[in-house]
Amino acid sequence: MDVILVLNFNKIFRVLGTVLIMLTLFFRTEMISNAQITKTPLEMIKEKEIQNRDTKGEVFLGCVLTIHYPVNGIEPAKRYFPLLLELADVLNTPIRKGYRIELKGYTDSSGSKEKNLELSRKRVEKLKKLLVDKFSIAPDRIKGQALGDMNPVASNETPEGRAINRRVEIEVYGDVREAVRYLN
Repeated sequence: MDVILVLNFNKIFRVLGTVLIMLTLFFRTEMISNAQITKTPLEMIKEKEIQNRDTKGEVFLGCVLTIHYPVNGIEPAKRYFPLLLELADVLNTPIRKGYRIELKGYTDSSGSKEKNLELSRKRVEKLKKLLVDKFSIAPDRIKGQALGDMNPVASNETPEGRAINRRVEIEVYGDVREAVRYLN
């Protein structure tokens, strides 16, 4: 009787574990949709690897994630952490050990050019530090560029447009030949 009771508890714990995993995936999906992300970093990288499977040497694999910031903010919001973790997991696999990241920091057009350039530099530096310290990406694989209010992707005439322009874009580059061998 005791053995049957223990086996039933094990089944219950396994079912609860499965439910917790499913809830985690659901909330992760909700976070992704709330952040207006259509594809995860892994999905984007795999797609670009397949598209570039016959290319030799390093290729641009795309802007895999854009982090948006509040006015004068330099800290990435916690809602991006699951996506940053996924990106780190993807980049830290042996088949992608040669991939590198470029962080491109932007601001809206509020403030002076000098202040915007400094703010975008701080965003890039803070994100790089986070990727290195919390997500274990080697610092020599990350380059950063502060671009201030250059290259707006939305109008700076509206609060919504300015919010979209306050961002750091995470671009990935790499030689896909090793990764593509494992995809086939």
